[in-house]
Amino acid sequence: MKLVSEITRALNHINAQIKINDMEHKKDEGEIKIIAERVLTDLKSNSFNFSQASPIILKQGTKKRLAKRFVDDFSTENILCQCIKQILDKEFKIKYPNRNKISKSLFNAIGTIKHMSDFTIVKFDFKDYFNSISSVYVYDKIIKSNLSDRFKNDLINKFVTDTKYAFAGLQTSNVIAEIIGNLFDEEVLKDFSSFGLIFYERYIDDGIIVLNEYLPESKCKEMLLNAIAEVFHDKLIHSTPNCTTKMNAQKFKYIAKRNIINNQKYTVDFLGYEFVLEKKSNSIEVKYGITDAKKDKYKKRIETLITLFSDVNSPDYKKLELLRHRLLAFSCREVYITKKFKSDIWKVKGFISNYGELRYLLNTGLVESDTETFLKDVIYDSFSRLGLAHPYFLKGDSRNAYSLYHNMLQNKTLLFEPHIGYSEIALSNLCKKIDISLVDSLGHRRGYGTLVRDYLIKTKVGY
Repeated sequence: MKLVSEITRALNHINAQIKINDMEHKKDEGEIKIIAERVLTDLKSNSFNFSQASPIILKQGTKKRLAKRFVDDFSTENILCQCIKQILDKEFKIKYPNRNKISKSLFNAIGTIKHMSDFTIVKFDFKDYFNSISSVYVYDKIIKSNLSDRFKNDLINKFVTDTKYAFAGLQTSNVIAEIIGNLFDEEVLKDFSSFGLIFYERYIDDGIIVLNEYLPESKCKEMLLNAIAEVFHDKLIHSTPNCTTKMNAQKFKYIAKRNIINNQKYTVDFLGYEFVLEKKSNSIEVKYGITDAKKDKYKKRIETLITLFSDVNSPDYKKLELLRHRLLAFSCREVYITKKFKSDIWKVKGFISNYGELRYLLNTGLVESDTETFLKDVIYDSFSRLGLAHPYFLKGDSRNAYSLYHNMLQNKTLLFEPHIGYSEIALSNLCKKIDISLVDSLGHRRGYGTLVRDYLIKTKVGY
């Protein structure tokens, strides 16, 4: 059976994703072997049903969307779903978009437009992207003809027939969306390349195009709609169901240099960044910032940390040192090493990491004023908004240590690596300050990696 190695790999991946607070469900090597044998038996007897995925509702702020998942992580269906993702990743050589890499390239492209004699910027996104993509359609249009292994083909055919759509929540949602998304990218690049295309990127369901010449809004929309029709609504593919993928008309954004009027600001956003264009005399000025939606998101996150300290019903009530560590961690980047199977993987987290491109523009006058104020004062002002007195560490010169602006400028990093960052003694001291035990229930000293994990979880960074 050619899928044996994929099943074992899938099991190891699922096992590695077990959350810290659910560790009793983690499997040892012997249990992994038994589960793998069960999955192989179910495969041979065709004793599985992918249509058993349960619907769940995912909340993102005020938004809700339907998702699906297999409730039992170690069910045959969930393990095979992960196998299918691995097979498709490998067969189609999927490279998932890197947010930081795209942001860097976009900043470079936007930075050059003020020198152009003309330009056009188009921002678009898809509506309910994952749930609109028929996995049956993607299989019929692309996957079936590109898989030579009959057994894998039959397995994936059964999967898409049972699941119907690339629902968020399934391990396969991203890979199926990227397979057809990459085809859409090819169509966009082909269609816009003769109109001065200097930048195009799609990050999952969001896309942005920058041209170094003028192209009317109606033409841009027409070309994008044609690309969507060609890729997602191919009339030669008779699948049930078909894709319902369409452009989100409310989020379409178009800016052309010749349409920019003096003393008016024009904005376009991508990946949480906001670009503000304004005509002054005969030149275009560009400023950079963070979208209001993202600023509001982080304000709420900070207020939640403070409320955990101020709410009498909170288990963290009046734990000032814990609050100090949480706000410090929020305002810095965190760098640490974790394991993926047997390999060491460097992880980078934190606000500064998410908006790292702004770091190079601080103190240049190029950061949009509301964003600059947010970076300087959001933590300090959060106490005022909640009607609370400022703690000692936000008074005087020490306030800068908890300023997003200051820490971004310094690229302040909590580096959890014993040879070049926090030593074992230094990490132990950090943990003791917020009541993290240095020994386990048996009295054994806990390892460096375990303490890093517990520190990041308790400070609400996440691990």
